[in-house]
Amino acid sequence: MANCIYQYSVLGALMDGICQDGTTAQNILKHGDHGIGTIRGLNGELVIIDGVAYHFPADGPLRPVEDADIIPYAMTTKFQPTLTSHVPCTSMSSLFDTLSPVFPGEQNVFLSIRLVASFSRVVFRVIPAQSNPRETLLSLAKRQEIRECRHIQGTLFGFWSPKYTSGLSVPGFHLHLLSTDRTLGGHVMDFDAEDGQLDAAVVRNYQVELPDSEEFREAPLNCVKEQELHTAEGVSTSH
Repeated sequence: MANCIYQYSVLGALMDGICQDGTTAQNILKHGDHGIGTIRGLNGELVIIDGVAYHFPADGPLRPVEDADIIPYAMTTKFQPTLTSHVPCTSMSSLFDTLSPVFPGEQNVFLSIRLVASFSRVVFRVIPAQSNPRETLLSLAKRQEIRECRHIQGTLFGFWSPKYTSGLSVPGFHLHLLSTDRTLGGHVMDFDAEDGQLDAAVVRNYQVELPDSEEFREAPLNCVKEQELHTAEGVSTSH
C-alpha cells in the first residue's frame, strides 16, 4: 500500500546502543522504495531512493547496500506524493513553511518528503561505528564528524514525525541526502537549496516491527526525552 510507513525497531533502541542485530536489507526493501536508516553497529547512514539502498559509512566511500546487510533501524515507505510543487529556494529552517499546503492543518500525522534540487550548501554529520557493544547514540554523537559540501545536485528524502512519537522516531524532520553522482550523502543537519522539485505525502498508517533478538529483549528501554533525541540526531527542535 502506498504512503504507509514500515519501521523496523525504534529510535529508543539506538539511543541505548541496541544495534548489533536486526533484519536484512532485502527485507527492508520489500516494504518500501524510499527510506532512511542505519547499518549494524551504527556505522554511518542509510538512504533508499527509487528502490535502491545506499550506505554512507564513517570510514569509507558510499556504497550500494547488499541484500544480506544487517539493518538495526529503518523507516521506509512506498512513496506516492500527494503534494508536488516547484520551490525556487528553501532551507532546513524554512522547510516547514515550504510545506504550508500541508501544515498547520496536519500536525499529528507523518509526512514523507522528497526534494530534488541544487544544494548550494549541505551540512552532514558522520557518526562513527560503535567501539564497544551497547555504546549509546549520545556517546557516538560526541565523536561525530561534521562535513559541509557546496554546490551539489542531489535528492533529499526523509520524514516529518509528530511530537508524540519521541522515542519511536525523531520528532520533526529526519532527512538524508544522496548526491546525483552517487558519491556524497548522509544525515542532513542543515541545507540551502534552489530550483527544487518538492514532493510530499501525508502518512496515516504507521507500522512498527520490533526486533526478536536477545539484544533487544535483555533490558527494558528507557523513556527518551525529545531534546536527547535531537542532540543525538543533530537536528533542530523547531516545529
